[in-house]
Amino acid sequence: MKNAKVDRTIVAEASHLNNKHGPWWHDRGLRTLNSLIFIPLMSEYVQGYDSSLINNVQQLSVWQKEFHHPSGSLLGILSASYWVGNVLGVFVITPLSDRWGRRMAMFFGSIVAIIGTALCSGAVEAGMFITGRLLLGIGGVVVGAIGPVLVAELAYPSQRSTATALSNTQYSMGSIVAAWITFGTFRINGTWSWRIPSIFQALPSVLQAIGIFFLPESPRWLVSKGREEAALDVLAHYHANGDREDEVVQFEFREIVGTIELEIAARQTKWSELWRTPGNKWRIFIMIWFGICKQWSGNGVVSYYLHTMLDDVGITSTFHQTLITATSSMFSFACSVAFAFLPARVGRRPLLLWSMALMWLVFTLITILTGVFTYTKSKPASYASVAFIYLYSGVHNLGWTGAMMVYVVEILPYAMRAKAISLFWLITGLAGAFNTYVNPLGFKAFGWKFYFFYVAWIAVEFVVVYWACPETMGTSLEDVALILEGSKATVSKINPVTEALAEKDRPVTGAVEHVEKIG
Repeated sequence: MKNAKVDRTIVAEASHLNNKHGPWWHDRGLRTLNSLIFIPLMSEYVQGYDSSLINNVQQLSVWQKEFHHPSGSLLGILSASYWVGNVLGVFVITPLSDRWGRRMAMFFGSIVAIIGTALCSGAVEAGMFITGRLLLGIGGVVVGAIGPVLVAELAYPSQRSTATALSNTQYSMGSIVAAWITFGTFRINGTWSWRIPSIFQALPSVLQAIGIFFLPESPRWLVSKGREEAALDVLAHYHANGDREDEVVQFEFREIVGTIELEIAARQTKWSELWRTPGNKWRIFIMIWFGICKQWSGNGVVSYYLHTMLDDVGITSTFHQTLITATSSMFSFACSVAFAFLPARVGRRPLLLWSMALMWLVFTLITILTGVFTYTKSKPASYASVAFIYLYSGVHNLGWTGAMMVYVVEILPYAMRAKAISLFWLITGLAGAFNTYVNPLGFKAFGWKFYFFYVAWIAVEFVVVYWACPETMGTSLEDVALILEGSKATVSKINPVTEALAEKDRPVTGAVEHVEKIG
């Protein structure tokens, strides 16, 4: 009976707040905030552009000649150097974001990415191109790691999951721009056919380096630095048009201050705390596993070596390959935007599982069809394989673009958020570097049969996610700890839900809906 009473109280509170607010576009503060949030939303653009660019330039004879027709190990290094830069950049994410704030960390990453773009665009030999890609990787991972965190910490509570999910859609936007620019320049005689696409990789970094000065700082970071008044001003200005006494603003502010005070008191700011408690070990396992899944689900092949996949099914002309790359990127972007609205409605776990199940099915069909074409030269098998390559991007975006990023951010309490996200991107970078380097070696040694590895591995990923990842839909950022640790959670504001959980001593999913329904 007590649990039911607690649930009714929470729902009543959410309903009261929901009735107070109309659609967000009728609110001046939220219109301004959501316009400014577009700046950190671009954080995945550089990575998406890079994956499409390195795939597209392989299709250009001028680039092949410029870098002496790289294959095997050299091609792997040229492609993987971006991810090596990611690994190096991970080590500056936490110092920058914790000491100087989210905005300055993003500014640093943008400037480094601009320098890297300049080196790549002006490269006259492989070493210079690799160095530029290393810097691009360093800048890209800083921006890519901090952007979704800043989005989550600035967004209005009811819009947090959708806004965070939208951050990953810019990966596909970067792919689209790179693909169409390359499609438009591949006819140019000379090195400008690949230098022009390289130059445009700096576009989001330039916009972010300028736009970051118009963006408010994270209220959670401000509170962690003892600047409570400044944090309250940010919440009031953007979430309530300057009304510091607004119920939602006061709720958010009390929750942030109370949570951070508990975290500081518990000294949960050291790296050793990441694996001290069972709940934290669970979180870190998810971070590591998601970092691997983000790179090893077959997407590394489709993103970086589509050129090879198309060669394997008899599509070899530059025109057709660049056109397929461009249009498949558009399809991927459309899917990523459409699916970004699902985590708030469907949940995170169902999207992740359905995405992985469908990825396994589609990649299995691509493998079968490629094998059929290899032995029979069947045109229908070739065309069907291309169709499933398009479909793969869609099913991958179903869970591993929006829902995955929402999940990664929201299972972490503030004190370990920056460090755990850094660990996530470190694993992502290591997995990406290894995967991108090994793929051309695998193709060289096994040809299309190398696809069987991904067919088996995606099945393993599905099983682990099924058993290890609980649903987090319906919780605030500060209350996700209740799901992972139940009544033993120490990093959460004190509320009646904790008392209710103490009776049953188990996590709940979906009960804590403080402000998820607002707006």
